Amino acid sequence: MTIAPQMHEHERLYTGRFFHVAAAVLLFMSGVALQFHFGQYIAFRGFGVDTLGRILGISMVGTLLVRLKIGRWIDRFGCKPTWLVAATLVALSMATIQFTSQFWLIVMLRGVWAMSMAAVMTTVAVFAAQIAPPGRRAESIGSMGMAGFIGMIIGPTVGDLIFAGDVGAITPYRIFFFASAACSLGSAVVMSMLKAPAAGVAVAQVPKLGVDNVHSVPQRRGAFPQLRIIIKHWPGTVLLTGAVFSMVFCLQSTFLERLAEERGFRDIKLFFLLYSPTAMLLRVVFRRLPQTIGRSRTLVSGSVLFITGLACLVGVDSQLGLVLPGILMGAGHCFIFPSMVDLAAHEFPSEHRGTGTAVILGAGDVGMVTGFLLLGEVIDAFGFDSAIYTLVGLLVFGTVVFSIARRGVVFSIPRSAA
Repeated sequence: MTIAPQMHEHERLYTGRFFHVAAAVLLFMSGVALQFHFGQYIAFRGFGVDTLGRILGISMVGTLLVRLKIGRWIDRFGCKPTWLVAATLVALSMATIQFTSQFWLIVMLRGVWAMSMAAVMTTVAVFAAQIAPPGRRAESIGSMGMAGFIGMIIGPTVGDLIFAGDVGAITPYRIFFFASAACSLGSAVVMSMLKAPAAGVAVAQVPKLGVDNVHSVPQRRGAFPQLRIIIKHWPGTVLLTGAVFSMVFCLQSTFLERLAEERGFRDIKLFFLLYSPTAMLLRVVFRRLPQTIGRSRTLVSGSVLFITGLACLVGVDSQLGLVLPGILMGAGHCFIFPSMVDLAAHEFPSEHRGTGTAVILGAGDVGMVTGFLLLGEVIDAFGFDSAIYTLVGLLVFGTVVFSIARRGVVFSIPRSAA
């Protein structure tokens, strides 16, 4: 008598716990998106765009070192404790960084921010993948990401308002960093009210997953067993796609604000006011697309849209010039990210899903380290358009390699979500 309702509940995706975590994601991503204006602070401290790239690139190295540890922490302790600790560290780093102009101290604090943010975002991906019924993981990741897209609207808009006046005094930067820290702390408060199981995964559905029970996964000592797991379930060329996609994200998350400043139109909110709603709308309309045509085809379709939108940024010299790139790149992001994460995570067994998710996000970390350093130097030496052309070439290369490696599903008649 009681089995049927339980099974019915386990088949649901959009539960109260799902929306509870989505609210925490919205708050957290609003604070993260505020940092799209971080380049403004670096300019205020007297550094150029090349130094901005070095600060962001070097600060991302620590994320590479802890990425696999994050996966193990999630597998062992669960999403909720990982989120609470990481979100608090994000807030502390943002509240502190404004009081220094020393290069290496800025790098260190930004590094704490990057590592902690990576921990939170990994828990989001793991939660979204594991709460989903079979065959709906990509939809779940995409739907949870909609809260992040709302945050990407709120953050840059608030940032534009903060820096609309005099940017030569310290006051707007105080407001900027404290607002970012408050958003992160707010997400921690929301998550602290989430009742166990921490990430909302039904134990009966995924009995071995260590998201809900710290004792559910036998813990191995040392790094070599985990490396063997990664090698055994290596996700292949999807990692290349993740790395290149993240390189492009470096442009819009940091250097777009610098491009606007150089070309005389300080506001960048229009880009995100189009980027995020486009991605959100298309995720609702095409939420079953990965199941219909396959995850690989969905990813390639998104890449084509993303490449086209990126190319449209060349020569932009007004805020209106951000309209078409915002729409096309938002559409591309909608299709790329959930399919990319699901393709990689699918290669790993459920008890190591945290590690699998961390691997694909780690590839993104590699892309961001490379992207920040590369873009800073290319922009400083050759200008923004040259940097955009470079990214277009890299994304085309990654898409072609991925398509060739998965040609059996990309170029065949759709039969299943592959």
